[in-house]
Amino acid sequence: MNRFVRSLFIALYLAPGILIAQVSGTAQVIEKTVISYNDTVRLSFLHDPSLYSQGWDTLGQTKFWREVINLTSDTCIINVASCRQPLQKVCRGEWMQLSEEEKKFIKDSLSCTNQLDANSSLFVTSGKEEFYELKKVLPEISKAIHVFEKAGVDPWYAQTIMLIESPGKNKVKSSVGANGPFQLMRSVARKYGLVVNKSRDDRTNLEKSAKVAAKLLSVGCIANVKKYLNELNLPYNETDLWFRLLVLHAYHAGAGNVHCVLQKLQPQKGGIDLFTKIWQTECGGFKNESQNYSQIALASLSSFDELIQQDGDTIFLVKGDKDFKHYHRKSYKPWDAFNYLNNCLTNYENDLVDGTIPYDYFMKRVGQLRNELKKIASKVAKDKTDVLINSYPADEAQILNLAGRLMKKQRFDDAIAITKLNLEARPNSGPSFEILANAYMRNGKKQLAAIYANRSMAAREKPEFDNKD
Repeated sequence: MNRFVRSLFIALYLAPGILIAQVSGTAQVIEKTVISYNDTVRLSFLHDPSLYSQGWDTLGQTKFWREVINLTSDTCIINVASCRQPLQKVCRGEWMQLSEEEKKFIKDSLSCTNQLDANSSLFVTSGKEEFYELKKVLPEISKAIHVFEKAGVDPWYAQTIMLIESPGKNKVKSSVGANGPFQLMRSVARKYGLVVNKSRDDRTNLEKSAKVAAKLLSVGCIANVKKYLNELNLPYNETDLWFRLLVLHAYHAGAGNVHCVLQKLQPQKGGIDLFTKIWQTECGGFKNESQNYSQIALASLSSFDELIQQDGDTIFLVKGDKDFKHYHRKSYKPWDAFNYLNNCLTNYENDLVDGTIPYDYFMKRVGQLRNELKKIASKVAKDKTDVLINSYPADEAQILNLAGRLMKKQRFDDAIAITKLNLEARPNSGPSFEILANAYMRNGKKQLAAIYANRSMAAREKPEFDNKD
């Protein structure tokens, strides 16, 4: 992004119609009207122009992680570890089936083709779209910002941590036992007065966990980072983006590990130059996962900015609704209407997968779309009429793809419901039986899983019963 485009991007936030509620350091607190499928509310968010004016958004690491968090988990990116330069995308399933020798051969070939240094390490990073559900976390971010403001702690941390720790998921336990929207450890939560036992876990309560996270940041992270920088006689401003990123590292990896890195590097100044070194430095418990933390933060903030600014003062959580309403204001020719309505259907499918609409609402809108399609069915070519008048979905590949995407999001009930729709039209669909067997097993219903697994096996043995569109 060149300087002119970055300046234009920043200026958009100051355009008429976008209310700047207040300024928190270099971060602007802005208010937006958020329209969901069943409500319209005014919420507060943060935008930091220094992310763009200082060029953090143009860094290879930021661009790489933006691609990762918008990439499905069945795809991997082979990349250069030191700078996160993408080299090639591969299917995750196929990659996992390769032997270590085959994987090494591919990496060596890519290193040679791209003329990399012999000591360059290559990573294989899978997509994380299913985890980073930014739309679902919007209301929680606004609430957490106000909690931090009341506590006298920079609300920038509230928004950023919620974007990268467990966006849209208040009840998510990590492999080390952290839980809740701020991923608090049990010992930390109890230290600051939260109840954590077998029957109750206050870490999943947004307001309570936000208060503890604010205290932890103030006492254990911000204070220590200031202390470490003072030891090095390194000038800083608490609202500098690089200072905030250091505090994030202290929150994630522990203040002691950040101290270790700073002592090892002995920096003379902060900023991007310091962080390009931090991202290649290991010290104590500060290793690859810790290095990634601020990179993911920058990518998440950039993606979040794009989400909240794309429609000016308004955020439409349900893209299908936005486009479907537009359809009724226009006069389309039959085939243009057909294409437009099917694009609306695709958007509603994405909304369902994103979790911004429930299944019942999705099917209600699908019914309305089909009614519109039937109105224009008589005006299109006869060989396409069946596409328009069949019940949803007309194409098996479409519905199985949707069910698969829901499975990746662990939305098993929705995946089961949408797959059963396919069985209504294709009673002997082997792939549908297979999805249902997997979904019921993941849902803890082993008896039903076994029934559909047997049907899937029978369908494979008798392919002549498969339905064809």
